[in-house]
Amino acid sequence: MRYAALPVVLVMAAALMTACGGGSGSESNGGPTSGSPQTTGSGQVGTEEFGMNDEQLVTAIEQVEAGIASCMAGAGFEYVPIDPVTFRDAMDSLGSAPGLSDDEFVAQYGYGFTTLPPTQDFGAGPDNAGIFNDLSPADQVAYTRTLLGDDTGATFVISLEIEDLSAIGGCTKTAVESVLTPEQLDPRFQNPFDVLVAQDPRMVAALEEWSGCMSDDGYDFSTPDDAEEEIVDRLDTLTGGEDPAALTGSDADALAQLQADERAIAAADSDCQDQFLSEVEQQVERDISG
Repeated sequence: MRYAALPVVLVMAAALMTACGGGSGSESNGGPTSGSPQTTGSGQVGTEEFGMNDEQLVTAIEQVEAGIASCMAGAGFEYVPIDPVTFRDAMDSLGSAPGLSDDEFVAQYGYGFTTLPPTQDFGAGPDNAGIFNDLSPADQVAYTRTLLGDDTGATFVISLEIEDLSAIGGCTKTAVESVLTPEQLDPRFQNPFDVLVAQDPRMVAALEEWSGCMSDDGYDFSTPDDAEEEIVDRLDTLTGGEDPAALTGSDADALAQLQADERAIAAADSDCQDQFLSEVEQQVERDISG
């Protein structure tokens, strides 16, 4: 259950090269999670991304990263696989901005969807950054396209953290598709652990209280996901998928209003979660995973 604010940092390719997510293994679909991707050896549902347990997630990262190096080498580029510890630290960094507490982030950037928070250093390390920086401008473009495809913001780090692999491309897509299962690759996939948490009567009751709290602030949402999705949908309608920073005139004014709305909704959401949802969610997660 991912109700914490998660900035979507899908910005310039040169900055994203410090993320360098993605990869592939030589395994067929189903790789490290084949057979039972949603349960641990004891039959419990995995609590990590895409229903994996900790061991499965680490193995998936290792296989994907090894594969991306192989795929990039085949295209004439060098790529150094990111180790799982660095990779997971990069995932954790997506929900924050340097020097800001959670409350300060929400006050300045809301969810981070329309407000363009500072690009994070995703922790790919100096090797890949050095490789990229040593290339000519033309080769940097080719490197980025080879690694990520057309959507240069859809790194493996970001896509794995938000559990949505639909935008990946290039070697990242080739790699991921050889490791994860078809079910996990489906944009409609629901993390089975999150499903169990959401179905718990305590969570159902807590979400009703959260919704009532939001209603008191003038917002009509059933879940925090609904609040975030409204902002994303409005941004997509306004920009048509283009860079928000390029908007001018009345569109720029509309973006400024949307940013103000995002900050207000995110602040109310955070406050209502603190009051009614966070502690219940944490306890339910402990009970189910224990």
